[in-house]
Amino acid sequence: MTRQRASILVILAVAVATSILYASTNIRRSTTTPFLRNEYTNPSDNTNPASDQDDRRQLASFNLAQFKNPVSVRRKSDESSSTEPREQFSPVNHSSRSRCQVVYLLGVEGAAHHGFVPVIEALARHQIDPETNLAYDVDTDPQALKAGLFGWFPKAKIRTWGYSATPEVDDPAFVQTVVRESCPNDGRKHVLVEWASFPSGLADDPRSYRVHRQHEWQNMSPEEIANTDEALQHPTNMNAFYQAYSPYVDIKFVVLHRPFLETIASHHDWDGGPPIHSNVIRGFMLMLRRFLDTHIYDLVNGRRLWSLVCVERIMAKNYQDQFDVKKARRRLIGYLTKFLDWPDGDCPQCFDEWRDSTKDARDVLGPENVALLEEHMKFLEGIWPPPGEDSAVDQQCAM
Repeated sequence: MTRQRASILVILAVAVATSILYASTNIRRSTTTPFLRNEYTNPSDNTNPASDQDDRRQLASFNLAQFKNPVSVRRKSDESSSTEPREQFSPVNHSSRSRCQVVYLLGVEGAAHHGFVPVIEALARHQIDPETNLAYDVDTDPQALKAGLFGWFPKAKIRTWGYSATPEVDDPAFVQTVVRESCPNDGRKHVLVEWASFPSGLADDPRSYRVHRQHEWQNMSPEEIANTDEALQHPTNMNAFYQAYSPYVDIKFVVLHRPFLETIASHHDWDGGPPIHSNVIRGFMLMLRRFLDTHIYDLVNGRRLWSLVCVERIMAKNYQDQFDVKKARRRLIGYLTKFLDWPDGDCPQCFDEWRDSTKDARDVLGPENVALLEEHMKFLEGIWPPPGEDSAVDQQCAM
């Protein structure tokens, strides 16, 4: 009887200890897990800016922890992947981040990357670092970064760095090699402008992508494309890129949106024609939206990680006179300067090389395809374009 009583007391003690441990764990979770707050805070609210920055850092960390891959369905391959935030693996190198910035013009194929690169390049070259009085070093063809992100230049870059095979995009030693070559510690601020589209290149493209464009996508729905491992890796794995490089590089995404019919008309003969090309493009729009929704704020400084550019709002054909065009473009340059944390937004020459497209998308596509694509656009409601900031009128894009 005494032995039974002792056994019962041991069981009760274990149960009580377990309950206490569970309760204390929940208390710690409730005090450390950030609330998912509405990002559009009422400016009249009396909030502490420093506290708000901390909340954004926590939110960024929470997003990375919960969404290791930017895909909204679970696959078997997800179960084995780590869900710890990147900040636990790599200490932040603030010195490196202060001199090295990547501006990624992010958008689907046909979103006017080629036209917008000279605009962002002119703005970057216009900058003078107020601390050193030196001009920014600007590279719109950053070969070391392209080798790191896409696996390009295997002989000219990757093998000369001592690798016999191309490492993964987030290989720690590989990342640091790319950063060192891209942004030497020479007293200047280095701005790398990357603009590979999603998708990028052809299925038989001679460039050495880790994962090429897939013929199989032409037989899939947009949802199926967005959920494939190949699409998540093409032209690079955006989530892996951000997590691996953000401790060393200040990353900013300038998201380009062009009206859907114009986007499809730009490469209307790709993927077997407009209907199938539309499926591929919509698949990548869905994938990019998932990435953007889970990467709103920078993990390191809590600032906005991406900003939206509505391409139709800088096209002269959409305005009555040149005065209104120049006014709209000045507003965009001012906003981008602030977003990129650059010192000088007075850049009258920034649009000198910009050229409006002269194509009429409806004529290029034809009435039958236009009717079908207008049906396809219904799928994009609430997905693309991503929402601009409420206070920015020029970020309210047309579909």
